[in-house]
Amino acid sequence: MNILRKEIAQQFIDQEIDDLSSYQEIEPDAAESLSRHQGGLDLRGLTELSDAAAESLSRLQGELGLSGLTKLSDAAAESLSRHGKAWGL
Repeated sequence: MNILRKEIAQQFIDQEIDDLSSYQEIEPDAAESLSRHQGGLDLRGLTELSDAAAESLSRLQGELGLSGLTKLSDAAAESLSRHGKAWGL
């Protein structure tokens, strides 16, 4: 399973990699780092999202693609509902 870790998130922010769509899980620290990204995120490979990661990603200013999610808690859904630009939910 591909896990999006903080180091990978930083590589994305530093524009060393340009595609995060193949990751199936995300660590909360990586989500926190990505929440400060100035643009959209395509995270369609994620199949589930922890409450902490959802809370962090809800602060993202750009569009957020999460079309691959198959599992989402009520708390995570509530966090993401505040985002307003999430697609694929």
